[in-house]
Amino acid sequence: MEQKEKILQNKVLNDLRSFGKYCECFKLIKASDNGFGDIFFTFKTTGAVFLEMKKPSGKLEKLQEKKIRSLNECGTKAYPCYSWEDWMEIKKSLGIEKIMLSQ
Repeated sequence: MEQKEKILQNKVLNDLRSFGKYCECFKLIKASDNGFGDIFFTFKTTGAVFLEMKKPSGKLEKLQEKKIRSLNECGTKAYPCYSWEDWMEIKKSLGIEKIMLSQ
């Protein structure tokens, strides 16, 4: 994993952990199937969410694209994330910032 990708991944994990008991999150090191995202998290209001972290100039592999599409079609949320701005948009679309405000 490239350094920029690892830094972004750690920032997102730290942000998720700031929600404390309202969020369960972890870094996926190796799932039994290839193509799953790098981060898994869940809130009561979001259900399961997978993030595939990429550096800003990165590109999803075909298997990753397929897995994201398949997860979304099955009702699980999965997103590619290329930057902190992407993460902010994902949080907004999931309503996560509202969870923090209601605590």
